[in-house]
Amino acid sequence: MFHSIGLENYQWRSKYISEPISLMNDKLSQIHKEGYKSLFMHEAHESRFNKKDNLIHLNYDDGYLDNWVHLFALLKKYNLKATIFMTSDFIDPREIRRSQNSSEYHKTHCAKDCCAGFLSFPEMREMEASGLVEIQSHAKTHTWYFKGPKIVDFWHPGAATKVGGPIWMLWNRFPELKPYYLTRAEKWEKKIPYGTPIYEHGKSLETHQYFPNDEALSIKLIEEVALKEGFFEQDNWREKLLEFATANADTSKGKYEDKEEYLIRVKEELQVSKQVIEEGLGHQIDGICWPGGGIEKEVIVIAKELGYTYFTLPSKWKKAPSKLFSEMIPRIGPMSQLAFHGKILGTPSERDFSNYLKISNGYKLYSVNFFFLRALKFIKHELSLILNKNL
Repeated sequence: MFHSIGLENYQWRSKYISEPISLMNDKLSQIHKEGYKSLFMHEAHESRFNKKDNLIHLNYDDGYLDNWVHLFALLKKYNLKATIFMTSDFIDPREIRRSQNSSEYHKTHCAKDCCAGFLSFPEMREMEASGLVEIQSHAKTHTWYFKGPKIVDFWHPGAATKVGGPIWMLWNRFPELKPYYLTRAEKWEKKIPYGTPIYEHGKSLETHQYFPNDEALSIKLIEEVALKEGFFEQDNWREKLLEFATANADTSKGKYEDKEEYLIRVKEELQVSKQVIEEGLGHQIDGICWPGGGIEKEVIVIAKELGYTYFTLPSKWKKAPSKLFSEMIPRIGPMSQLAFHGKILGTPSERDFSNYLKISNGYKLYSVNFFFLRALKFIKHELSLILNKNL
């Protein structure tokens, strides 16, 4: 399971899911060297119970522009197939094909001018025409919704760009901006007034929405922030706003989405995504990857009724004894960093990645080799820290 490449140093809320182009090149090179046979989604579904084989299903979630700009060249270089799971709300609506860069493109490239954005249909169609890429659904919104009355944060400077920030607040209010937010989030941040309350929230396909009745409170919070110059420069601004919100809380309660409303909304989300992508690409879409792995069992039933046939398995369900789950394709993480006992040891080597793949594919004996390699790097890492401290 991968997402993006080439945006790891870019200022956006999800840069932790992007890998350096060179690291992706090394991983795909290793997969090619070891003779793995890359699969599309229907083939992965048919082979999901195989162990100790040379089969691999490469996934890239969300549909980032860098998949076209950088990844496509690497897939062609190593003759590997991949599935891109596209969230329909983020599709760039323009009929454009942007410039592509080779796998050797310099790591200091300017992401904003090069690969920060989302795929267009012409780009998706050209990748599919190569026989190396297939597009499947990643649902419609890939967002978060309020799920309860507890205030957990407030819209503030940097909310749209800082790592882990609640950019989804902007998505939900202005969904038409979603395809462009990677390059324009900072510019659009003030579309939501600073001080606006953010409630406890959950992933769109598993959350029963909560609609707060907080117009009066929101106005007071926004005014409180606006009246005090330099308010967000205070270290304890969150605590102060939470105290203010508690003191001025409205006693009237908000409304929850009931189960029927939730199921209608989920059905629309899955149906619209399927229709939009099918119309844009001119062929049937029969696979879906659940955004963030967040779904309820009823969502799978709805997806089947709508014509979806192949599904990824949310990691939290891997041990669940149910036929519903056994029909899904399990995934492993991208191994973007090498860790040992909670310490980050840096970028994994090709050998580290090779061991990781073999262990994940059923070759448990490689776990001993992998353990000792990481332990050795851990010892070297700790010794270097001690020597630098003494110096």
